[in-house]
Amino acid sequence: MTRTHTPKTFILQEWSHAHPRWGEFVHCLEQIAPEQSPFVLGEYSRHLPCYLCVALQDEQVVGFLRFGVQPIGPEAHCPLLVVNGVALTEAKIHAFAVQDVRRGQGIGKALQMWAIERAKELACFQVASYSSYGREANYHIKLSLGFGAQPEVHGDNQQGVYFILPLRANLP
Repeated sequence: MTRTHTPKTFILQEWSHAHPRWGEFVHCLEQIAPEQSPFVLGEYSRHLPCYLCVALQDEQVVGFLRFGVQPIGPEAHCPLLVVNGVALTEAKIHAFAVQDVRRGQGIGKALQMWAIERAKELACFQVASYSSYGREANYHIKLSLGFGAQPEVHGDNQQGVYFILPLRANLP
């Protein structure tokens, strides 16, 4: 007898800091991606409008994606990128993870697609994300969705990949 594995269903919900279950997201973040905590809980993005989507399965937070909307240029110590008199913005992904045991069910791809659609709604020009080397599942998702990839080395000699997905419909 052959058994087939049927993935469990999941739902996505957008949460803010004021959500009554915010602590559950923080717990999940600290359990599965503690290296991303400073980008969410620290000063890194406090000055930006930020958006969070959590993936729930069996009423538990099993994955998440959080991005901030920022102007293009200043983070790289460059002038604002302005086209037709309008400063362009990007949805910069600060945190993204899915529990190891929940991978392969489409959760990560659904979270990335949520970010793309939400960024379009917010009139962002592009979605941007940085990932250190060795995160092949993340690379696979982003590349399958059409992101471009640019390897880079940070000042602390950490190697990684910077991903960009233009949202051309939002060009002023």
